[in-house]
Amino acid sequence: MKIISKFKDFYDYKVTKYGVDEKLVYTRKTYCEYSYSYDIFNRMSEKEFNKNLKDNVSLLKENNFHKILFIGEKLIHLFFTENKLYTHFDVKYKEDLSKYYSSGWWYYKEKNIYSNFVNHKEITFNDDKKYIINTTFKYDWLELLSYNRRRFLSNKNIDENDIFLNEPMILIEYIGRLNSKKGWINGTPIYKFTYNPYLSKLGVYIDEDFVWQSLVEFLSNKRSEKEISPEVSNDNKILSKGFDLKTSFRPNMKKKHKGDI
Repeated sequence: MKIISKFKDFYDYKVTKYGVDEKLVYTRKTYCEYSYSYDIFNRMSEKEFNKNLKDNVSLLKENNFHKILFIGEKLIHLFFTENKLYTHFDVKYKEDLSKYYSSGWWYYKEKNIYSNFVNHKEITFNDDKKYIINTTFKYDWLELLSYNRRRFLSNKNIDENDIFLNEPMILIEYIGRLNSKKGWINGTPIYKFTYNPYLSKLGVYIDEDFVWQSLVEFLSNKRSEKEISPEVSNDNKILSKGFDLKTSFRPNMKKKHKGDI
């Protein structure tokens, strides 16, 4: 794999072990999108978010929160705590992950209101530390260890060209809720999607070989898909939509009919 990036991450040095494959290129460009109501189809660019929503969002101020990271097809669960960051590989008792959530409402201390879309449970990690972990991904918890990117998105009618299926790495996190604003529902959850994140800057350190191999597998599959289904030319795309190449895209031109001069 060849990595094109403006920064060096902790797993980059594995190129000395695996070598450079010029046919598998990971263009590691970091950028963000945002969505509301946990709907990936309601995404907006960072510029749109900053312009239209940012000033009306009450940002999350709690520690001990659950986030999701896709590395290739693999789904990694991240547990941020006040002391350190854990992954689901660090969970001591796997049955902690299969238990149902505690029932009830979660308290927003900064605004003195309740919200019913954040659940929590206690998890014991390999260092014997226990934390109450908050999460908004409640429907993905019960089968935590069996999920991958495709399964996570299986209930979404998502186009194969969508960036959610094509960016090698994606971090999904809940960042807060929307305050009252014309045209929006008060308390709407806001999610941030970071594509190709700078992992070591976030404090995320996972087995380097696992990261490298997961990315190589993902890029290899994408390359195979392109070889099996070669890219359609622009002309064929136009024709497939029922347009005429000679007249449909030329300004002020019409097809001649009988009787036309």
